[in-house]
Amino acid sequence: MYEKETLNIYFVRHGETKWNTEDRIQGQLDSELTKNGIEETYLLKKKMSSLDFSAVYSSELGRAYKTAKILTDGNNIKIEKLEELNEKYFGYWQGLEKKEIFSKYPEQAENYFNNIEKYNSVEISAESLSDTLNRFIRGVDKIINANKNGNVLVISHGTILKLFFNHIDKKDIKDLKENDLMENASYRVLQYYSKKLIRR
Repeated sequence: MYEKETLNIYFVRHGETKWNTEDRIQGQLDSELTKNGIEETYLLKKKMSSLDFSAVYSSELGRAYKTAKILTDGNNIKIEKLEELNEKYFGYWQGLEKKEIFSKYPEQAENYFNNIEKYNSVEISAESLSDTLNRFIRGVDKIINANKNGNVLVISHGTILKLFFNHIDKKDIKDLKENDLMENASYRVLQYYSKKLIRR
């Protein structure tokens, strides 16, 4: 699809999970892929069937690794887990339904979901937006340093991918909307060219 002498990185959000369907915040906790999540991941595999991936990276979390396993099913390729690709740590909110979060933490819930300029991660013992983004960038730098060209597959998570793509698009770090994340089992591509990542 893209020129072989360049490095093309395919960023994938994991397939749908049980907690996605329950509107729960997963963060660095986990839940199983649903039947639909597995099916949509196989559909993505079919869409990517013409691509030859030279390396595959996944977050350490089960939902991302299971997605990576499906996408590489039948290929003799090692999946490397990177901590840097893990989802944002949401502190006290992890495992809670969104309605529970608004009930137990109304001020910070209102701030995070509707007025993020006022969001304070410290109040819920969560990872800050900047720490989350910088962690992911470190992971991407590792991937770039290890791969000079070809196609690379990276499986990660909705919030951290949104922060990263906002960064690529030169948006403010607080231009984050949880209702505007990548869809499950969807992907976006960046090309590393002239020492910078650009959309393709």
